[in-house]
Amino acid sequence: MDTFAELKEAGKKRFGEVGAWAFDEWKKLNKTIFTGENSVGPILWGLTPDNRSMGYYSGTENLIYLHKTLVRPRYPKFILKLDISDLNRKLAGDVLLHEMIHQRIHQTGGWVGETSHNNERFVGETNRIAKLFGLNIIAKVIKSKNVEGKLRKVVKPGCLTYKELYEFPYSSRPDDFYHSKS
Repeated sequence: MDTFAELKEAGKKRFGEVGAWAFDEWKKLNKTIFTGENSVGPILWGLTPDNRSMGYYSGTENLIYLHKTLVRPRYPKFILKLDISDLNRKLAGDVLLHEMIHQRIHQTGGWVGETSHNNERFVGETNRIAKLFGLNIIAKVIKSKNVEGKLRKVVKPGCLTYKELYEFPYSSRPDDFYHSKS
C-alpha cells in the first residue's frame, strides 16, 4: 500500500501543483470532516468514468477521480495543462468532499439502499456535514409511494431533492460561493 507522501508525489509528478493540491485538500478534509478516518488512495484528474459527473469514487480501487473541467484548460486545445492558478479551489474541494463521503461509507461497511446517494448512510453524512458548514438544509431518504395508482418518488417538504442530494454539498452552497475569492 502506498503512503500518503508517495501518493502525493505521484499526483504531483503526473498533474503538477494541481495533483499536490488535491492530496493536501484531501488531508485537510479528512482531518476536519472525517476525523482522520478515511484511508488515502490515488486521486486522478481527467475524465470521470461516466464523463457526466465532476467526481467519481471507485471503492474497489479506493480511487478518486476529479474531472479536468474543474481546472480551466490552457490552449491550444490539444494540450491540456493543469495549472494551479486556473483551479476553482472551492468547487474542486466540494467535489472532493463529496467523493470522500462515498469513500468514508465504503470504508466503513458500505451502504444499503436504492442508490449510493439515496440511502441512510449518505443522507446521514449529508446532514452531519451540512451542520458543520452551517448550511440550513435537511436530507431524508427519498422513498417511493403510491400516488394516484403509480409509484412515485416523494420528497418530504423542506428536504433536499434527489438532484440536490446527488450534488451535495455544491447544490447547497449560496449562489455566489464559488465566485468569491475568500
